[in-house]
Amino acid sequence: MPQTNCQTAAMLSVGMTHEERVSFSHEEVARYCELANDRNAIHHDVAAARVRFPGVADIIVPGGLLQIAITGLFGTVLPGDGSLGLTFEPERMRKPVCPNEEVVIRLEITRIRAGIIEFDVGVTSGGGEPISGAKARVFAPDENYRQWWLTQQAAAGEASA
Repeated sequence: MPQTNCQTAAMLSVGMTHEERVSFSHEEVARYCELANDRNAIHHDVAAARVRFPGVADIIVPGGLLQIAITGLFGTVLPGDGSLGLTFEPERMRKPVCPNEEVVIRLEITRIRAGIIEFDVGVTSGGGEPISGAKARVFAPDENYRQWWLTQQAAAGEASA
């Protein structure tokens, strides 16, 4: 079972951050496009991608796939398991991302109120060039859910021992 966190709002503070380096394979792009019924040629045809974005080396990773990676961090890392997404307002993409190109996703907590965690999200290239960003609001798990999660983690640890 992959490692996850489960943090209540009381465990978090304004200014906390998490950074993650991610990249997407051609197979992940194809699977996403199939599931999303996204037939945009720039996601599967290099020639189309180069017409739309001169100078790119490959097809373009869908923005939705990048958004899924971000929301996945909310559900596994910060705040983690049991969190519920409320809002996600992405900025426009400033630069296209190609498969196997590493990007850095940075989450920063900007406000905590009544169990709702507000985030600034930044996406940069591996070299630090801005790609995109977002504002997000996530409802953190409560203490009851955290206690259930801790029980599940303990049971999984016993099962793997």
